[in-house]
Amino acid sequence: MRLFIGIDLPVEIKNHIELSVYPLQVTTKGWEHPHDYHLTLLFIGETPPIEIPFIVHQLNEITFTPFSLTLKTIEFFNRRVLYLSCEDSLELLNLRKDITFHFSKYKKPETKKFIPHITLKRWQRYEFDELKKRIEENPFVEKSIRVDHLALFKSEKDADNRKYHVLKRT
Repeated sequence: MRLFIGIDLPVEIKNHIELSVYPLQVTTKGWEHPHDYHLTLLFIGETPPIEIPFIVHQLNEITFTPFSLTLKTIEFFNRRVLYLSCEDSLELLNLRKDITFHFSKYKKPETKKFIPHITLKRWQRYEFDELKKRIEENPFVEKSIRVDHLALFKSEKDADNRKYHVLKRT
């Protein structure tokens, strides 16, 4: 199984994001399904199912004081990935550090700086100029979420073309 740890967003926030990106859509290709909106904190990768109890146990060992996280603006990674940025958050960075400590077995070497984000669309290079224009015309209305739990996700497409499914919430 392909696993990762992250923050599952409340349905009302997923709905807000979906309504916010609708006016940006040049084509239907490459957009993430609203069900799949999340914020990844640690990618575990391909994992045998036998390891899930250990992962769940480790996940339950992580405690933190709930905090607020503000979703800010729609931006691009290298003209290819459209994402929703988050406000800088010391609480989020500390939570990620605690997760990587508890899951050092799965931590990969850092090749790039951690930028907390919610992926909205992939592979839109040819749409970049039009998307940029539409983003300027339809700026994202900031929303705050309360981060009070973590989720273990499995990455696997289902019949409805949704990719990310929560296996366990803390």
